[in-house]
Amino acid sequence: MSEPAWALSRLYHTVVNCRDLDESVAFYGLLGFEVLNDRRDVVWPDFVGGIFGLDRARGRGVLMVLPSDPDGPMIDLIEWLEPQAAFPDPAARRRAVPRIIAFRTRNVHAAYEALTQAGVVFTQPVHAPDAALGIVGTACCYDPNGNIIEMIELQPGVRHSRANEALGGDKAR
Repeated sequence: MSEPAWALSRLYHTVVNCRDLDESVAFYGLLGFEVLNDRRDVVWPDFVGGIFGLDRARGRGVLMVLPSDPDGPMIDLIEWLEPQAAFPDPAARRRAVPRIIAFRTRNVHAAYEALTQAGVVFTQPVHAPDAALGIVGTACCYDPNGNIIEMIELQPGVRHSRANEALGGDKAR
């Protein structure tokens, strides 16, 4: 079988649309992210709109990285000035499909305690399922933009949960 002419090599960054860029930078800083590139005052060139399939695009951005994973994917926080982004209604979040960003986490119980003390709102306390699933615990909180940030701690050597196996579904790969 021949090698394909192209291939994805890794996840580069995820754009998180922000209501308030400064508030979002502070929140992701609480999670341990550091600013890699601050583009709050950069005027976007005209070609940016075309890249994203928009007539016009203007915004402010900050690229952030986890120091523990300097070559890993980045969070690109963008406050869209034109067009403006839509955000979920906080009052309806229990009835709306969430946008979720998940992070492997070391000591999810301590993360929950520290972030709760800092005023971060969680969906519920840490959920610690049956150890057979390979999960130590999971906690989900809301970022300032209505996204759910999932923090999951897996047992050492586990790549992903074995929830499918526990439910009698296909074997996890």
